[in-house]
Amino acid sequence: MISARLTTERLDASALLAEIGHERDGAQVLFLGVVRNHHQGRAVTRIDYEAYEPMARKELQKIADEVAKAHGLERVIVVHRFGRHEIGDASIAVVIGSPHRAAAFDAARQIMDRIKTDVPIWKKEHFTDGTIEWVLADKLVKSEKG
Repeated sequence: MISARLTTERLDASALLAEIGHERDGAQVLFLGVVRNHHQGRAVTRIDYEAYEPMARKELQKIADEVAKAHGLERVIVVHRFGRHEIGDASIAVVIGSPHRAAAFDAARQIMDRIKTDVPIWKKEHFTDGTIEWVLADKLVKSEKG
């Protein structure tokens, strides 16, 4: 099962691990990307994620399929949450089940690196000074006073 999804629901790490689990596995890797309270030395109050859903879903699936194939994996789940996120909320989960840990760790890192550059998901960072910045692939798109 190689699955990539978008959701507005909170991410449930335990449910994702249960979904990916298999008795052949010696490793289950779970990566959660969470909203932190700062960015580049500035205090953040929240982040809103927006996506061009059809294209984002297609790109997430393509990345999951290609990375799984490259590492010989049969169980990969990628879930990106969009909408409003408070500090500490998980915005993305990458879950991998594998007979061996090295392939799982390597695949998780590769999936995250590619998502950051290839998937049309924008984040709108809200700062304590009232400014708002739109970011795509870790590049500033627009800054405004909120």
